[in-house]
Amino acid sequence: MADDPVRPWWPVAVVGGLACVLLVVLVVKVLRWDWWAVGDFGTLRLRTLDVGTSETPLVGIYSRWGWNHPGPMLFYALAGPLRLTGGDAHGLLLGALLLNAAALAAAAWVAARAGRAALAATGLVAALLVVGLDPGELLDPWNPFVLILPLFAASVAAWRCALGDRVAALVLVVAGSFAVQAHVGVTVVVATLFLVGAAGLVVRAVRGGSPEVRAHARVTLAVAVGVGLLCWLAPIVQQLTGSPGNLGELLDFALHSDEPVNGWADGARHVGQALSLPPLWVTGDIGTASDSHPVPWGVLLLVAAGAWAWRRRWTSELVLCGTALVLVAASLVAASRVSGIAFPYLFRWLWAVGAFVWLAVLIVVLAELRRHAWDRIAESVLGGVTGLVLVALLIGGPDTTALESSDRSLRTFEQLIEPTVEVLRTAPGPTLITVADYGVDGSFGLELLARADDEDLDIRYPTSVAYVLGGSRTIEPAEARSELVLASNPESQARLAADPRFRLVAEYDPLSPEERAEYQRLAAIDWDSRPDGPSDPGPEYRRFRELSEYFESLAVFYAEGPPPTGG
Repeated sequence: MADDPVRPWWPVAVVGGLACVLLVVLVVKVLRWDWWAVGDFGTLRLRTLDVGTSETPLVGIYSRWGWNHPGPMLFYALAGPLRLTGGDAHGLLLGALLLNAAALAAAAWVAARAGRAALAATGLVAALLVVGLDPGELLDPWNPFVLILPLFAASVAAWRCALGDRVAALVLVVAGSFAVQAHVGVTVVVATLFLVGAAGLVVRAVRGGSPEVRAHARVTLAVAVGVGLLCWLAPIVQQLTGSPGNLGELLDFALHSDEPVNGWADGARHVGQALSLPPLWVTGDIGTASDSHPVPWGVLLLVAAGAWAWRRRWTSELVLCGTALVLVAASLVAASRVSGIAFPYLFRWLWAVGAFVWLAVLIVVLAELRRHAWDRIAESVLGGVTGLVLVALLIGGPDTTALESSDRSLRTFEQLIEPTVEVLRTAPGPTLITVADYGVDGSFGLELLARADDEDLDIRYPTSVAYVLGGSRTIEPAEARSELVLASNPESQARLAADPRFRLVAEYDPLSPEERAEYQRLAAIDWDSRPDGPSDPGPEYRRFRELSEYFESLAVFYAEGPPPTGG
């Protein structure tokens, strides 16, 4: 069903203009932001700075299980913006914003090739998904979050790729590869999308209605495979040359790990929440930890929409609903195989699945409206609602509270950086950095590493964390000529202070001695058993939470010579 060639494009231009204004607002926000990369952000920054050097990453960011996520596309994508900002941490925020903007633009481009109705529906769903994420999260470069919009774009592209669209095939391969390389948890989902797209192309290549259709499908398949090989070249090279190969480690973990998984019931609960009403991907709720299983209204309506498309013999809409149903099934498998603690952030990608399911239902509704010549009105309404959503986002502004608070703990100890750097400037190198407790001391160590080149410091971490920081930033402890130990726990600080090998370089406790004693007293209370605890906070609990904002202290110790064997 072709679009009316005389139908005006100004509504699309208005919505696109509002989206560009929102993008500019966020770019200005980033460029004016003095932000520090703490924790995982610090690791991401260091490895992104390695792109283009002899230490260019061939694998993704580290995992809590001792291996890396599948590939380095996240590092490569962030490298340009990070370099443009002189290596300053806010370059990561700019890179994440551009990544998300590119994913939304790709989804819109693919949808537009399917027609004006698909574009209008995709625009509204994408805008509502941004509402759920909040525009502030478009700046977040953390790998479990930055893959959500690319996964949505890959879902839209899988539908159109199965129908022979070459542009969609390229979007599917690139966006899908990016998502799974960023976080292995979506591997089953992305692989399913690849299979959907490939199956459609194979069918067209073998049984297409004309030689032209078959030839187009074959070329599209070849181009998609070629681009896919380029996307996966770095992980393949690492697997063939590394010891051990990261892809092999991932496969071994998936097949032979003895870590417990959350199971089918928990996976079904998370999928149900993503497809229930009101949609989590619009409200922004993280879901509940209850044992209840919400009604997956999205799936029920999707089945009805698919049945209607079958009845009407609408090929495109039927393929769309089929793609969404297969995606839901793959999501159930993926959401049920989470190893270890099933943290809520590990299921955030389900928002992309929920958005795609409702998009499929909406497009079927629009197809029915087209039969009654109401499609122009419907598309205008969708465009108007999308514009209002974008205006509301502009008026409300981005919520960057989480990102802004992420560096607060490290900034508290900024005064310790200069005396520490002064010691390191004259220390015999290489200097081994030892983190005693992995609280704020871990973030402080990463900040020192980030400043090492500018300050001409030869500082390294132990080789046990080479998979986290890269080989050039690590050393065998016995090869170090001096050692810097960072401690955020009072017990570790007392132990190091009593060790004659070390001298104290600097220390700071944001709490006074009286506040520290008060905090320790309050921390010893079992608040969950108290009626004035978290559920109904009383004065003591509120005071405990206030002191908990700055509960960590930090002390820096230095010693010449390598650490003792086994120390």
